Amino acid sequence: MIVCKHSARWRSYGVAVLVTVPATALSAASPVIGPHHLFITSSLSFLPVELSAGQEASRPDFAVPDPDSELGLFGLYGLTAVGIALLLAALYRARLRAQAEALKVKRQGSEEPQHWHADRFRTPEDQVVNYAIFMLDTLGQSLSWNAGVKRMLGYEKGEFIGASAAQLYTPEDRTEGVPERDLAEAAERGRVGTERWLVRKDGTRFPASVSIASVLNRGQVAGFAEKLRDLSEVKQGEEELRRSQEALELANEAAGLGTWDHDLVNGELRWDTRAKALFGLPPEAPVTYRGWVEAIHQDDLLTAEEVLDRALRDRQAFSTHYRVNWPDGSIHWLAVIGRGSYSPGTGRAVRMRGILLDITERKRTEERLQEVLRLEAIGRLAGGIAHDLNNMLVAILGFSDLLAQSMGVNDPRLEDVRQISQAAARSADLTRQLLAFARRELIRPRRLDLNGVVRYAGGILRPVLGENIGLVLQLSSTVGTIHADPGRVEQILMNLVLNSRDAMPQGGRVTVETGAVTLEAPQSASLHPDSEAPPAGRYAMLSVSDTGHGMDSGTLQHIWEPFFTTKPAGQGTGLGLPVVYGSVKQSGGFVAVVSEVGRGTVVRVYWPEIPQETDQLGELTAPRPTERGRETVLVVEDERVVRALIVRALRVLGYRCLEADDAGDALRVLEREEGHLDLVITDVVMPGISGGDLGSRLAELYPTLPVLYTSGFADDDVIRRGLLDATRPFLQKPFTPAELGLKVREVLDSPAAREHRVQNT
Repeated sequence: MIVCKHSARWRSYGVAVLVTVPATALSAASPVIGPHHLFITSSLSFLPVELSAGQEASRPDFAVPDPDSELGLFGLYGLTAVGIALLLAALYRARLRAQAEALKVKRQGSEEPQHWHADRFRTPEDQVVNYAIFMLDTLGQSLSWNAGVKRMLGYEKGEFIGASAAQLYTPEDRTEGVPERDLAEAAERGRVGTERWLVRKDGTRFPASVSIASVLNRGQVAGFAEKLRDLSEVKQGEEELRRSQEALELANEAAGLGTWDHDLVNGELRWDTRAKALFGLPPEAPVTYRGWVEAIHQDDLLTAEEVLDRALRDRQAFSTHYRVNWPDGSIHWLAVIGRGSYSPGTGRAVRMRGILLDITERKRTEERLQEVLRLEAIGRLAGGIAHDLNNMLVAILGFSDLLAQSMGVNDPRLEDVRQISQAAARSADLTRQLLAFARRELIRPRRLDLNGVVRYAGGILRPVLGENIGLVLQLSSTVGTIHADPGRVEQILMNLVLNSRDAMPQGGRVTVETGAVTLEAPQSASLHPDSEAPPAGRYAMLSVSDTGHGMDSGTLQHIWEPFFTTKPAGQGTGLGLPVVYGSVKQSGGFVAVVSEVGRGTVVRVYWPEIPQETDQLGELTAPRPTERGRETVLVVEDERVVRALIVRALRVLGYRCLEADDAGDALRVLEREEGHLDLVITDVVMPGISGGDLGSRLAELYPTLPVLYTSGFADDDVIRRGLLDATRPFLQKPFTPAELGLKVREVLDSPAAREHRVQNT
């Protein structure tokens, strides 16, 4: 038992010795392995004490102390004391070394490169070329370099390391101390980030993102890490984006486009300022979906909502237009274009965006164009009817005239024939007015008695005005003669009277007055805006006044504009006064208007007086004597009754007449006669080859043969349609035998016709 106890005790002492030896070694090596491992050394140093204490505790109280064991225990205590002493010495040496290192950094500054900075912060930034990353000491001098410094700043490694980072700042920033402030802020806050203009080695400037972070060593600022990023491309992209946005904004403003954005999730609706203006709202006005619905014209709301629903359902862009009611009561047309956005996960529509455009003027233009096209279609129809009617009137006027010539003065039937002629003449006036409406009238200015025109038109005006509007004619006996087309003067008078009638829906009075006036001072105040003031002199005046509601100054500024009208939609074309102006100007006259709200309107037309005799209007005048002839005339006319009249009238005058019902038949007659004809009379509009084409063929075959053209259309119309050259002789239908004889004689007596007769003699 005694032997066993001694063996166990010595085994414990042996373990304690083995532990004490490495603990002592670690304590001695602490300056090498570093003070952060001293806690291991401390643990191992105290372990022998714990083991010896445990050994003592295991000994029985009654046991007799063993000298050997006591000696071993004192040995362990000694070793432990040595370890503790070594530990305290290591701690003291570590503290002295730290103080010396801090003092060295403080004194030497940047005199010697602190390689531990580069070693500690040497990271893969050397491989990053899009950034310039480098270390700075506490004074702002560079301690490292990477490839980004070369690419971005242009500095090689040797010339960059040791240089001050302040050289990268602009002279203005260096003057203001910006580099120092950035380092101070980074030292205080730990990091600073900003954007600045920097300077490359070659002196060029560029925008950059600057990030500076402080580097600490044992709680003290030992330097800085700086990262630069070239923002030139970013800034260029931002500038291009800004310019694009400005261009888009300018384009939207120039085009009058407004933008809208409707969030379908929360129902929020956003309009820009122009979009609000298109709805007649001020910029600060709030907008809601309900407000949008209420603004749309009731007749267009259902269509607008259906278009939106269909676009969302089909996931398609949409385009539509509708009317909106402005707060002031006016109605405007808007074109709407938009597109939906959808959730990637659910496919649900989340918002719609688009643009708005005011198309009110375009709609009005389209309506005007439709009105013009409608009038043009009606005009073509009216012109065609007038053309056919003129053919019939040629026969009626011609044969009644021939019949009257064959009767004696006392023949009781002569009066009946004259009545037929007068009816045909009035019918000719109607066709002329129809052509005037169709703008195919032939303008024939002549000496004219203005009073005669007014009296003649008075019979037509009274039924037009109706029973609740009175017509008063005040014709001056001193009014002079004018040079104008009677049909145009009638048209002017008719348009003015109809305008007055429309201004008096409850009834009133229209006064038509003529007079001779002398204008001395310019009368430009009430004239058409584009008119010149009439020169001083004597004028014949036609005045139309009414007792209607009148017009304000704003309306007066637009009354001469084509298609401008104050009448409700569908009740006026706005062409009345512009046609009046055009007709007056064609006659060399001037027009002026005076109006006041509640006091009626007065329109005055002035024509220069001429001291010639007057051609009376509306009276059947006796034909002037017509010279007879014996020339050979070929009559080409597809209308049999007209052809018969022309042949009959010319034969009465002594001419030898040949007939043809179309151009082909006429060419065969000319071939049979071997061109020995003195005149060809042809209708312009015929089936197959037209009269104009026939004239061109005759000019090739018989260059000197004169040709007289006739048509139920006016000469300017056949010229405009390319059916006839403006230099060719023309006689418009309807015409009387006397007018035909005069025109034929005029053509045959021309120098060209005489030359042709000489060549064929």
